[in-house]
Formats: sequence, C-alpha cells, structure tokens
Amino acid sequence: MTTKTDFTAEEWEQLLEAPMSIAMYIAVADPSVFGSIKEALSVAKNIAKKSKESSTELLGAILADFQDKETAKKAQPEFESKDPASIKQEVLDEIGAVVTILDEKATAEEASEIKSWLYQVAVDAANASKEGGFLGIGAVRVSDEEKAALADLAGALGVEA
Repeated sequence: MTTKTDFTAEEWEQLLEAPMSIAMYIAVADPSVFGSIKEALSVAKNIAKKSKESSTELLGAILADFQDKETAKKAQPEFESKDPASIKQEVLDEIGAVVTILDEKATAEEASEIKSWLYQVAVDAANASKEGGFLGIGAVRVSDEEKAALADLAGALGVEA
C-alpha cells in the first residue's frame, strides 16, 4: 500500500495539479468563457463526489488534500505559455510525468485507479457545458475538439477512452 510519504514534495504537488491541468487541457481544446468556468467547476464536483466513494488509500490521500483550501489553491497549475497549443503540450508533459511517478511508486491497482479517475475528470470537464450553437440551439455536449482532447488524455494516461 502506497502512502503520501512515499512521494517527494514535488511529486505530490504534481499529483495534486493533475486534475486541474486536465481540466485546462479540455478548456483550451475548445475555449469559451462560460464553458471554461463550468469545466473548472466540474473538477471540484468530481473531487467532492469521489471523496464520498470508497477508494484506495493513495487516492483517498490525494482527495483529502483538496479539502484544505491552501493545499487546493497550491494545486492550481501555472503554465509558462498563454498559447493554447503550448499549454496542451505542457499538460501532456505533466501527465506523462504523473504516470511515470504512479507507475514507479504506486501499486498497479492504485496507479490504475488514479489514472482512471483523472480520465473521468477530463470526461466530466468535457461534459460540463454545451459547445457551439447559438443560445443553446445546435450546441453539442462534447465538441469534436474536446473528443480529440479526451483521446489525447486517454493515450497519455494509458486508459481506455
């Protein structure tokens, strides 16, 4: 069983930043002001929901850290670029690092659960608001750009899309 103490402070920070980074990836895939707000809020909803479900001790520790406002604030990723393509690449690089950390330090069950949860964060973000259309007419729940982003994230996480 893996615990928080098995990770360096930097590794733990990367694990905590991953959900918000993933939501950012979805947001920049098909940007809109209101959509981005809803996508960011979907992460908080996902964390609150998942915290109530049973999970491995490691995922439980990650979720528990989000209950502390200061820790949650520190989990906001900072991107060097403001360019959407660069942000997407930074997120994919970060997710690759998180996957490596999980594969090296967590049990296979824990790593699988966290990767699946992170992908669910992406799915929830993509489904958080309708995209396109005019006044909701002709809008779709998940745009083609978001579908492509979900596929990218599934590949980076090594999970089924």
